[in-house]
Amino acid sequence: MKKFLTPKILVPVLGIIILLGGALYILLAPNSWWKPFYIRVEDQAAVATIQPQGDVSVQQATTTQTVQPQSAQPVGYFEGRQPLGIMYALDPKVVNLAEPGGLRYLKATITLELWPLEDFSSFEEEERTTAEEEFLETIDDRRPKIDDIITSLLSSKTFNDIATIEGKEQLKEELATAINDSLGYQGVVNIYFTDFVIQ
Repeated sequence: MKKFLTPKILVPVLGIIILLGGALYILLAPNSWWKPFYIRVEDQAAVATIQPQGDVSVQQATTTQTVQPQSAQPVGYFEGRQPLGIMYALDPKVVNLAEPGGLRYLKATITLELWPLEDFSSFEEEERTTAEEEFLETIDDRRPKIDDIITSLLSSKTFNDIATIEGKEQLKEELATAINDSLGYQGVVNIYFTDFVIQ
């Protein structure tokens, strides 16, 4: 009687079992667990394709349109205000992401576009410069609170939350809302990531 557990049989069988186990772990384990890489499945219901109905010749001439969710206006957008807000650059932030084991980190440099409480666009150059400096001094007084809000919000995110463009846009909206709540008015109209690295 031959031995069934010879190395010629045992090694390939163990290799197949290990590969299948790894694949099942990556596919079925929750995304809150550490994985060597993450698989993301897009929901196709979010993007629908519309084709016009009617005359065949019209259908051939008309192109297919894709319906995308409409993006909201930036928080605090005001009609008739100055063409650009005041840019306020923050120091780079390096935070651990909310991943199991803290194996990933994010380095982000953020610039806020702010609207002052009053419209400076009608001021003369010197008067506008003085008003902008006074406004930035009031923001500087709140800088520790703004830094804390940003650090807390960034470190609460996982890789999957911010790895996509949609995730970054959602993060911008959350940051703007949190900072505006802190300022007491809709002062942040846009947030720019001048550096955004996930390691």
